[in-house]
Amino acid sequence: MDINRENLDSMFKSYMTAWQEGLILKDPIDLSFLFSDFPSSSKANFYAWLDIIPGFREWLGDRIFKNVRSNNFEVVNRDFEDSSTIPNNDIEDDQFGVYAPIIRMMAAAWPQLKYTLVVDVLKNNPLSFTGKALFANDHAYGGNTIDNLVTDALSATSYEAARLAASEWQYSNDELIRPNFTHLLVGEKNRTTAYNIVVNERIVAETGAGGSKENPNKGTAIPVVIPDFAGTYDDYWVLVDGSQPVHAICRQIRKEAAPFMDTDPATVMRSGQVDFMADGRGAAAPAFPHMVFGGRL
Repeated sequence: MDINRENLDSMFKSYMTAWQEGLILKDPIDLSFLFSDFPSSSKANFYAWLDIIPGFREWLGDRIFKNVRSNNFEVVNRDFEDSSTIPNNDIEDDQFGVYAPIIRMMAAAWPQLKYTLVVDVLKNNPLSFTGKALFANDHAYGGNTIDNLVTDALSATSYEAARLAASEWQYSNDELIRPNFTHLLVGEKNRTTAYNIVVNERIVAETGAGGSKENPNKGTAIPVVIPDFAGTYDDYWVLVDGSQPVHAICRQIRKEAAPFMDTDPATVMRSGQVDFMADGRGAAAPAFPHMVFGGRL
C-alpha cells in the first residue's frame, strides 16, 4: 500500500474500529459499590463537601446551616498515555492489519486503568479529607475518633470485632454513623476464609462441642475477590459499605482515552513509522473513611 494521505486516513479508520471493539470489554470486576464517579472539568477537583454531616433535625427556631470548611480536599488529575508504532515497511507490504489486535488491547487497557485507579486507593492507602490515610487509627470526626484499621488476619473473630467497633463510630455531632457493610473484599489467598465467614450456612463448633452450628455471620456481606490483593497485599481484607448514594472512593475522569495517529505522509516518511497514540486523564482518592474498614498485615 502506498503511503499517502488517503491510505493513511483509511488505515486510521480501520484502527478506530479496532479501538471501539477493545473498549466494549467489561471491567475486570464490578466495583460500582466501592466508588462514585464525579465529573472533572479542570486540572483538579475540590471536595469541600466531604466534611458535611448528613441528616435532618427537628426544626425548632431558626435553621442551622452546615458550613463548608475552608481547607478543601483537592484531587489532582493524572496524565496517562499508551503508544505504538507501525513500521513503514509493514504498511507498504499491506501487513498493517496485523496490528489491529494491539489497538484492541490498547483500548481494553483504558477500562483496566480506570479499575486500577480505584483499587490502588485501597492498596496504597493515600490521605483522606481528615488528613489521615484512608485506613488509620485516628480519624478525627470532631471530638470523636474513627479507627478503621487493624493488623489482624481475616478470621471470624477479626470480622466480628471490626463490625462491632464500627457500630460505635460517631460523627462530629455525636450521632451514630451506622455503617452498613455490604461487601468483604479479599485476595485469592483469603477466598476460602471469606466464604467460610459470610457464605457457609454452618461452621465447626467450638473445641469440645463437636459437630457444627449455624453460622451467625452468614449473609452479612458479599465476598468479592480482588486479584490485585496478591503478593505484598495478599493478606489485605476490606469491609465496604456500598449502600449509600456516595461511595467510599471518588473517581474522576477528566478525559477519556482518545486515540490519535500520524496521517501526514511527510512525517511518516521522515520517521519511517506510523505512530498510534492514546492518552487520558483522571484520578481517584478516598471519600469517606467511615465507609471502609481495613485489615492490613
